Amino acid sequence: MSEFSRGVRPARRALVVAACGTAVALTVGAFGLPAHAAEPDHPGEFKITTDGYYGSVRLDFAGGVPLVGAIPDVKGDLTVGVVRNDVDSAGLAGEADDVYSRSFGSLVGADLLGVDLPLDLYAVKQVALPEEAEPNTYGIHDLRIPLAGNLRAISGEAKANWNDDVLGHGQPGGVLTSLYSGVGQLDLVDFGDLGLLDGMFASMVPVELPVASGPLISTGDGQLLQETGVFGKADGSQGAYVEVSGRFADLNLAGGAANGGVTIGFAAASDTETPNAWGRLEVTGEPGGASFDYELPALELWVGDEEQGIAIEPGFDQTFEVLPGVSVNVNFADYRTDDTVLAEDGTFAAASGGGLAVRVDVSVPAPLVGEVDLGTAEIGLLSFPEVSVEVPAGGLYADGDDLPELHVR
Repeated sequence: MSEFSRGVRPARRALVVAACGTAVALTVGAFGLPAHAAEPDHPGEFKITTDGYYGSVRLDFAGGVPLVGAIPDVKGDLTVGVVRNDVDSAGLAGEADDVYSRSFGSLVGADLLGVDLPLDLYAVKQVALPEEAEPNTYGIHDLRIPLAGNLRAISGEAKANWNDDVLGHGQPGGVLTSLYSGVGQLDLVDFGDLGLLDGMFASMVPVELPVASGPLISTGDGQLLQETGVFGKADGSQGAYVEVSGRFADLNLAGGAANGGVTIGFAAASDTETPNAWGRLEVTGEPGGASFDYELPALELWVGDEEQGIAIEPGFDQTFEVLPGVSVNVNFADYRTDDTVLAEDGTFAAASGGGLAVRVDVSVPAPLVGEVDLGTAEIGLLSFPEVSVEVPAGGLYADGDDLPELHVR
């Protein structure tokens, strides 16, 4: 089991300030590898893919309400903490020849008002080969997202490996790619900043909204980690795995429970660093050797009351009317059974799903026409859309030293 498992990995603070750019590599050998390692023999065809994100937001506030007047048109998609790791012994598409592992992370990807904002410039990628001795790091503080909100801080690091200390017959295995992303306070959709509570429209709102001078959605500090690698088996061959873990942040909607809104937090909120969501896919290449284990945390939900809450278990899906005209749907998704594949011969495993999704619908009364939808904001936290691992029958290096030449595209 890797150091990411079940909080065994040393905790990283979400507000670690990481310098942008590439860490300086140590002396490398003829293959571009750190001096202590060489390019491994070909392991047999195998592939690992995993992607996900820490947070995803969709805004859809239409421009104009009948008989009320012009409302700013705010539409777009925002993804925070994008992560992706790939391993392919046949070489990775889109990369140079002899690149077999890749770790990629991005601060923010956004499309607002139909404009693809260049926020993904704050990104990090590392590939192997050549292998670098140190991770590549990235980080930024106080990122203002036009028409959406503010991201207090985000940082992370990416590492890609491909060497004979990890891969090889009789080797104990190790990490091929790893990516960490830490996210600080995120505030989104400030009605005041957007001008949604000005003039005639403000007089139509039936109650004084607690978010009138603050964000509709706010999250605390969180983190997301991904790791791929191989492990040794008793016969000298190797299996492969992918592991994802992270820590959900507290989430406040419509001002939070202290102001009559919604707060979603942890049952064990005192631990603010240890990952509380975890999943691992593993294949050995032998019959019955494909497995998927995961844990999702117990969450607590407070609706308009900060004293009493209810437990949220995976599979929870319910809608609450928080205030007149403001409803909240909470969906705490489990991993989807239909999307979990465990091959009987132990050569392939795949899974997708997991994460917390919340939708806020806002409507107002309007003269003559009755209730009018003002817009919707949706947020998803800690999602792992696709994870898969594939190895040959018997595992990597199942034939010992009798191996084919390294395939180069």
